[in-house]
Amino acid sequence: MTLTSILKVTNEHGMHLRPAGILSEIANSSKNRELGVFLMSNGMRVDAKSVFNIVALGASMGTSVILDIECENETEENVANAESLLKEIEDFFNSGFDIAEVKE
Repeated sequence: MTLTSILKVTNEHGMHLRPAGILSEIANSSKNRELGVFLMSNGMRVDAKSVFNIVALGASMGTSVILDIECENETEENVANAESLLKEIEDFFNSGFDIAEVKE
């Protein structure tokens, strides 16, 4: 099973190191260990469990990013975790990475 969503980078600084780190933490949480989490943009497909892979996308403001969450072992728990993860990452993108920004 694969869940897919098209996301847009709305943060004026793009997908820089701080939001990439938070996104990687979300993808790596213990409940998501059995899930594959991938981002695609500009012809690249990267594992979202790696901060450096996420940054390597070079996703600036306005860039569309495709999120794929793959679940090979379709247990009820894994499917629920995949759906929850999809929503959490969509919310993170829709917020413009607000929780990743240093407030002045």
